[in-house]
Amino acid sequence: MKRVAFALILLSAAIVIAVWSGTVFRNELASLSASLERLIDISEAESDEILKDETEKVVAQWEKSSKILHSFVLHEGMDTVEQNITSLPLLLKHSDRLTFRNKCIEAINQIENLLNSEKISIENIL
Repeated sequence: MKRVAFALILLSAAIVIAVWSGTVFRNELASLSASLERLIDISEAESDEILKDETEKVVAQWEKSSKILHSFVLHEGMDTVEQNITSLPLLLKHSDRLTFRNKCIEAINQIENLLNSEKISIENIL
């Protein structure tokens, strides 16, 4: 009886950890996506200094989130998102705003693809 109870406790713990990690993963990526959307809006209407400050905030947000996101998903898509987000300050410095916005849009699309690839569905299981 003790073995069955212990097995149920372990199963419950595994389910709780899986649900928690999925929630954290979705929340972190949704927050990053919203920040990138905000950067696109700022790049269309604000000064270079404001855009630079906001870009640095997004990169800092990524650096804070990336450790936990990389621990949840071993996925080359995560590396691509990281490359796009960390390249934004240099793009802002050495390129035009259109290229900057396109890189933000590309990162948002990659985040959406990551979120879709991590959903529990028949397509993702098979």
